[in-house]
Amino acid sequence: MTYKSYPLFVFGFHGCDRTVAEKVLAGEAELQPSDNGYDWLGTGIYFWENAPERSLEWACAQNKKEPYVVGAIIQLSSCLNLMDTESTSVLNDTYQRLLVPGMTLPENKSKKHNLDMFVINAATEFAEKRGRYFDAVRGAFIEGNEIFPHSSIRSDTHIQLCVRNPECILAYFRPKRLDFKR
Repeated sequence: MTYKSYPLFVFGFHGCDRTVAEKVLAGEAELQPSDNGYDWLGTGIYFWENAPERSLEWACAQNKKEPYVVGAIIQLSSCLNLMDTESTSVLNDTYQRLLVPGMTLPENKSKKHNLDMFVINAATEFAEKRGRYFDAVRGAFIEGNEIFPHSSIRSDTHIQLCVRNPECILAYFRPKRLDFKR
């Protein structure tokens, strides 16, 4: 048994428009991978781990016509967990490999995480060439204001999941008790 495999299930929540959510929940569509500049964990399907309200807040902030949330049961399996030093070492090694003369790397600017996304995508590609596949990437995103003066705890800290292998999404569901009328 390896400690780098995640046999656990997590609840992920994906903010989107209600029309997309209804199609996914009816089995007529699947959530699609994204690779936007703010998708700091690389290319994949993004979820807020155990945070349906945050997912809804995000959908509202994105000016979705009718903000909604799709819940998912996700088995992380082989996960590049950025809260583990082995995974962050993989990213540092990848970054060092990318520092070649004449190569211009993207930059992180404000909420655009182009460099992080580039390095994570490269790390997963390098791993695949050696026969190792990462089904998901998991990271803590520290943001927001101090919750009280001099605190290291921030108001909007969350765990983000990027599912690279859609087979890890075992089921979709409609979350209970969310106020969709915002």
